[in-house]
Amino acid sequence: MTGPKIIFFVLAAAIVVFAILSITSRKILRAAIFLLFVLVAISGLFYMMNFQFLAAVQLILYARGIVVLIIFSILLTSQINSKLDPPK
Repeated sequence: MTGPKIIFFVLAAAIVVFAILSITSRKILRAAIFLLFVLVAISGLFYMMNFQFLAAVQLILYARGIVVLIIFSILLTSQINSKLDPPK
């Protein structure tokens, strides 16, 4: 296997693992962090496909949007330690 294939499979595995963790996590902060990791890995895939503009847009809009979500709607509320209902 070549280097780009290995990087692709690592990024794809990271996307799948962190997406599952963000869905099954019962803590709000952890779910948001896992979603941030998913969006950064998707940006890495865009960069590998030579779509540098889409990778930059992905990082600027979506990944930084999750950071803003963490700061303003999670860390500034009193529900930081609250648990979500388990998925059905």
